[in-house]
Amino acid sequence: MTVLLIGPALPPNLQAELTRDLGNYFLSFALAGPVAAFTCIAIAVAAKSLAALFFAGLALAGFLFVIFACRAVRDGADEEQLEELEARYVLGTIIISIGLGGIVASVLARNEPFLAEAVLAMVALATLGAANGTGPGRPLLAVVQFITISLPLGISLALFWPLPWGVAAGCGVFVYGTLCVAMAHRAYAARTELLVTREAQGAERRRLDAALQHLGQAVAILDNDLRVLVINGTALTMLGVEPIDPRNPPAFSELLAKAPNLQKAATDREEFLGHAAMLVAARQPFNAVMHLNDDRMIDMECHPIPGSGWVSVMRDSTGERHAIAELNREIRRCPITGLPNRRAFVEALDQRLARGDRFSLLLVDLDGFKQVNDRHGHAIGDRVITRIGFRLRTADQGLFAARLGGDEFAVLADGDDAAGAHRLARRLIDTIDQPALFGEAEVQVGAAIGIALAPEDGTIGEELLRSADLALLAAKAQPGSHICLFTTELKQKSARVAGVESRVRSALRAGAIDVAYQPLIDLNTGRAIALEALARWRPDSGEAISPDELVAVAEARGLVGKLRRLVLSQAAPVVAGLGRPMNLWLNASVLDLRQPGLVDEVMTELNRAGLPPSRLALEVTETALMTDESACLANLEQLVSLGVGVAMDDFGAGFSSLERLRRLPINALKISGSLLAGAPDQPAAADIFRVAANLGHSMGLMLVAEGVESQAELDLARSAGIHRVQGFALSPPVAAERIADAIASAEAAARAGLRLRAAS
Repeated sequence: MTVLLIGPALPPNLQAELTRDLGNYFLSFALAGPVAAFTCIAIAVAAKSLAALFFAGLALAGFLFVIFACRAVRDGADEEQLEELEARYVLGTIIISIGLGGIVASVLARNEPFLAEAVLAMVALATLGAANGTGPGRPLLAVVQFITISLPLGISLALFWPLPWGVAAGCGVFVYGTLCVAMAHRAYAARTELLVTREAQGAERRRLDAALQHLGQAVAILDNDLRVLVINGTALTMLGVEPIDPRNPPAFSELLAKAPNLQKAATDREEFLGHAAMLVAARQPFNAVMHLNDDRMIDMECHPIPGSGWVSVMRDSTGERHAIAELNREIRRCPITGLPNRRAFVEALDQRLARGDRFSLLLVDLDGFKQVNDRHGHAIGDRVITRIGFRLRTADQGLFAARLGGDEFAVLADGDDAAGAHRLARRLIDTIDQPALFGEAEVQVGAAIGIALAPEDGTIGEELLRSADLALLAAKAQPGSHICLFTTELKQKSARVAGVESRVRSALRAGAIDVAYQPLIDLNTGRAIALEALARWRPDSGEAISPDELVAVAEARGLVGKLRRLVLSQAAPVVAGLGRPMNLWLNASVLDLRQPGLVDEVMTELNRAGLPPSRLALEVTETALMTDESACLANLEQLVSLGVGVAMDDFGAGFSSLERLRRLPINALKISGSLLAGAPDQPAAADIFRVAANLGHSMGLMLVAEGVESQAELDLARSAGIHRVQGFALSPPVAAERIADAIASAEAAARAGLRLRAAS
């Protein structure tokens, strides 16, 4: 309601701007006001009505108030006077409204001649419209004028003019008065919005101008004709020119031509301007390099502004160019530590090898440096790197220390004695391991070191570096700060790993993977109720690869999904085609379980083999479920909803969160054989096995003991309440054609165990 009557609230400075607008209407009020007032006085005199004459005089006084207020604003009133003049204008407008409303009511009530009444009504309506449909209108004044002019005029017309014309005219006046109120509100809102927008734009321009003036970069803004619209103080100082006249801005070419500091660059300037003229026409950016009188170099760039105009940036690149020159001289130095960099190190290494020197190469990799950057920031990290570089350089006399990049260093030391190199490496680790204080941050890092000896471990730089790198990898594979000396076994192991990976890739691409099957026996019935399908390497001409190594390589190289598909495609038809119902247990990797198409692939293979989903169980390791639960959970839950069983494999071999174990979608627990091995002869180990079994019982899970190797272990599993068992004591994994024999052997071993228990 307040906004409707008074209009949107304005800050004092914008209210002052609104009042200043009144000066624009001085002439309008000065011409129209007296005419309206004297017309009213003439009609009042003709009507011989003292009341009308009084109200006419009141209207004249109001017009004078308004005229003088507008004149004062026009003459340039200060901020303090504007508030008073606004009040005078409002008061004058109210007096005019009361005067016009009063004289209208007085004259129409006396039934004066129609012409006089019509003229008077027109004066009132004209004043009402002019005051509310133009800039001086105020919502509150419009409401007051409606009450003091529209209402008296409308009522008088309805009462004193002949029917039905009087009522129609009165209604028309009411409607017109309402429209005037709406017009005043809309016009006032538009003006205030314009003022607010203009103020915001002005503030933005002031901020941009302040930012531009305080910018360290020299900037000039040009129009389409390359005339300078704005140029900051940095540019003026750089060029040595005076501030420009914004009313008569110079052309950019004139500004450069007259710049005192560019007199030595006359040739550059002319070439730049000629080049610029062609590119301006094509609206293409252009640049140039100019030399100041004091031999400083200026990079000048001009870019087109979308819409219109250009922006020119002038940058003093003298220091940068000197820095580049210095960098070229220091291209073989690490800019942080001051040590030789990789390029300088490789040159020194090749030089020593070319001379036939005998020396040691130590590759140093920091342990925990990433945490330093993450915790303390890269500034502290650079200081740590610098400190370690200094320690390496000064750890012993005659050392050549270099930073190869990141947190890796290299040290060249005279002598190829392995024991001496190892002692030096230990000293380096000890000096690196010392804590350092940077402000309030105490930082400590460790290191791993790989050692290679020249020329025994390499006669060319690349070979020797490879040897030291293999030793470093071996050192990093062990926890803590460790030292490793290169041996031929490391090289052979690396070659073997590369060969194994290549062979595994080839075997998986060709589908050259066999499946072995191991029965799972139900201890209550002594019958085989499931077969676990295990991937086996199909021997080729090379060295045999163990199942664990096969799976590890497949997981490391992202091929475990291919391995699972090969095993399932072979095992599902075999199990489905047995003469008796048998479940299929299949190992699944966490890397495979997180794949979005896993469920569809499994169901497609089961449907192709005719094996119901309820006869499939996936085994997932305890560690995988605990460390990557969220990534696998959706696929596991969908498989469980389709009837597939999920068993936690190797339970007890890792570290389980019992709270998360409770939430996992599993229905079987496969206790690790490591808990069962040797447990019958060790009471504490047997108790641990029983605790694991009791946990599974309390969760209502089916319990499977794997790795049963003896009758004693089988008896322990039975006494602990294990439901199913598997292991070499019952049957080893066998090929598909020997499944029947393996089942018979396992069931016979289980029945023998049952008979022994019954006999006892």
